[in-house]
Amino acid sequence: MSARPYPEVLLELARENPAVVGLAADCSGCLASLASEFPDRALDLGIAESNLIGVAAGLAIRGKVPFAHGMAPFLTMRSFEQIRTDLGYGHRNVKVVSAACTGLTGGVYGPTHHAIEEIALMRLIPGMTVLMPADAWQTEQAARAAASLPGCVYLSLASGDVGLDESGRTFEVGRAELLRPGRDVTLVTTGVATAGALEAAETLAAAGVSARLLSMHTVKPLDVEAIRSAARETRGLVTVEEHSILGGLGGAVAEVMAEWACPVPLRRVGLPDVFAWKTGGRESLRRHYHLGAEAIVAAVRDLLGTAITETPEKQP
Repeated sequence: MSARPYPEVLLELARENPAVVGLAADCSGCLASLASEFPDRALDLGIAESNLIGVAAGLAIRGKVPFAHGMAPFLTMRSFEQIRTDLGYGHRNVKVVSAACTGLTGGVYGPTHHAIEEIALMRLIPGMTVLMPADAWQTEQAARAAASLPGCVYLSLASGDVGLDESGRTFEVGRAELLRPGRDVTLVTTGVATAGALEAAETLAAAGVSARLLSMHTVKPLDVEAIRSAARETRGLVTVEEHSILGGLGGAVAEVMAEWACPVPLRRVGLPDVFAWKTGGRESLRRHYHLGAEAIVAAVRDLLGTAITETPEKQP
């Protein structure tokens, strides 16, 4: 069965648990299904992210399970103090949901709407679970998991699919999803960057390079064993994210590898120490900042130290 839109999933969670409530900071689309059936449990607070988190904290104190929705850059930056203090200190049972503009997906609105810091900021909150699903299927599973997890959860919504048969997939918080096996190199990806990593893996396969692909939908707690296994079983790792490599997935994986004195190299595909100044469609931004499949293949080429070219098609 295909994954359902997030608003329908939220409604089902509210049906299952009367404590679930939906809040939004000018992202009422996420609450549409909930509001149609439980209008008293859906509230849009307008463009006021700090207030959103404060209200969510208060509801959590009263025994509710708030899902607080906002746009990624403003939810994580403008209300960071409230997330840290009102939610983190008290271990409040609040689900902070990035409903739009994760990574570079809000690029047409300008650089203020790029969310290239969201993982780094949310990883800083002690006790915070950070979920960055890759597609609609992972998003549905992550939302269900978030509802049952105690304490603070950050969930960044994703849509679309990665072209895999959903019947054969499994989801567990804290465990990477293996999207492709491989023996030569491991691509570790998260969130909306996953589709590009899949494309790169296919290009590499055509060139005779076997790339393992790990979808790290849970950035915190990180699947340390999956990283160690990849380091033992392949020649190196390449992290892929639509985020700064400082403090994001690349930083998290580097921490694990450094502490373990990992003997294989690591390359990080993401934004370096720069602001994403450009405005435009997401694909043009990904090309400009070298985040697409071609950049991933180039990182693998650099890591392996070999030329990678597509093999000629076999003649019939």
